[in-house]
Amino acid sequence: MKTMNFWLLCCALCVVTSRGSGGPVQETLDIIRLIREVTNSILKSWDLIEKIPASEVAAGAVIYANQLQILSKLEEFTGNIRNLEEQQARNTVLIIETLLREWQGKEQVLHRLNQWKDVTKFIDFRYNQLNDYERNKDSLESITLINFAKWTVDPGSTSLAWLLHAHHDYLYATGPELDYKHSLLSMLTTNFDKSPEQICLARQSAQQFAYQLFYKATFTQLKGYSLMEISWMLLRQAGRGNFTEEMRLMRRNHQNRMQNAQQVLQLVISDSSRLYWRCDPGKNKHVEGQTYGRVTRLLQGFVENEVNLNTEQSCMNSCGDYHDTRSSGCYKPEEEFCGQQPACKGRLYNCNTIESDISVCPSSNASSARRYEYISFKDDGNSPDCESQVRKPSSWSSWIFWRCHYCFCLCDEPSTNSDRYFNLRDSLSDFKQNKVGELLPKGAIRNSSLEWLPVEDYNVTDVDVRDGYDYHTLSMDSRAMDVDEISVNSTDQVVTGFRFRVFKQHLNLEVLFSSFNFSTGRLIEPQTKSFWLGNQNSHLEGHRKRFIQ
Repeated sequence: MKTMNFWLLCCALCVVTSRGSGGPVQETLDIIRLIREVTNSILKSWDLIEKIPASEVAAGAVIYANQLQILSKLEEFTGNIRNLEEQQARNTVLIIETLLREWQGKEQVLHRLNQWKDVTKFIDFRYNQLNDYERNKDSLESITLINFAKWTVDPGSTSLAWLLHAHHDYLYATGPELDYKHSLLSMLTTNFDKSPEQICLARQSAQQFAYQLFYKATFTQLKGYSLMEISWMLLRQAGRGNFTEEMRLMRRNHQNRMQNAQQVLQLVISDSSRLYWRCDPGKNKHVEGQTYGRVTRLLQGFVENEVNLNTEQSCMNSCGDYHDTRSSGCYKPEEEFCGQQPACKGRLYNCNTIESDISVCPSSNASSARRYEYISFKDDGNSPDCESQVRKPSSWSSWIFWRCHYCFCLCDEPSTNSDRYFNLRDSLSDFKQNKVGELLPKGAIRNSSLEWLPVEDYNVTDVDVRDGYDYHTLSMDSRAMDVDEISVNSTDQVVTGFRFRVFKQHLNLEVLFSSFNFSTGRLIEPQTKSFWLGNQNSHLEGHRKRFIQ
């Protein structure tokens, strides 16, 4: 028999995370770097304006030429925004429209989310409008850009400055008590955390969800900020003023919004769950070997007469007296049910008397994981169809005093029809090739590389393959599996391996952690500095709760 590949089961049942303020908080460095890059590009672009001689500012041809030059620079400092935003859209399921559908009925949250959506769409529209101007710059009138710039920096109640302020407040405003839990970001994250359906849909934790909203909001803020910088450039090069103080105030407000957004994000993340669930697929979409593995013929129901449960072949006891025994043979194979079914060649546990007449439909497939298709305790004519012959075992008398009853026991029979072997060898990422999936700078992972090295293929009957070392065999006494949350306190660790071990007769999970350089995205000597970590407290009284589904 081959060992079962329970890597999928391991992923489905066990949560592996990093403690501390890492993860999404660390990922905000992506946004911080992007803000810095866009800002630096904008400041360099101002050199174009500073070098224009005052005598040429009023010349229409020069204004037009400089407008073209400024628009040409637009692509340079907005390209990063566009590329990262497209990448983010591919990685995020819960966009605004999805959120609006999912939070129907939560009026307060829904109203603020609608407001945020409307402002976001308007800023995006103006940003896309300027990008259209850039693509068609050779055919634009110079006054078109001047009018666009004037609207952008106008201080009125519908200006871009007001929209950016409203966009920020709708998501991050903390209410009169200055409590971050009153922010829309916190309310959305809390609702998400309480909704298993949303966690399954998004395939991310509540912390990741909060970060995705922050990410989207920051892109919108950067778009607006870029529009205002470009507009001041256009107005200044057209000779409409110097605007030094106006730009200083604009940049200060932008910086304050970004700092406040990061503070609220960190508070929300610190109060949010890191748990990520790999949820069951939809109805009728399970595929054995892909979405689940199955243990077969372990403690399987078995019908046997009590006369066959002891070597004396007597009926002096009752079924309940046989807690751990073996079948001693078949007393009357030509008459009894034991002569009409394959014997249980393993041990029989926890037998109980069958008080009523029964109908048994044996499996028609000798290699099937099932012994019986069904057992019916009522002969009312409503039993399912049976592809094999229905059997009706009934108790009988032995001598004058003894009644030989049929018992229902649990058969534990290792055989070629029983899949009960768990691999104990390591399941590893290709860390020699710097893969978790493929680790990238700034904590990112290339999604297309999300795969693990194949599990070693072997049979439990192979030479030099040992039970308890290469694999574990489930049995009556050793069939529990520990479901653990395994974490490290450091934020510079990634998961590069999993394995099962047998600990206090339980299958117990261990996780391999490796250090990595956040800036370069390189694992740090994974072959020598990685370490295995498991839950060492599983044997303590009261530490675990039994879970049966």
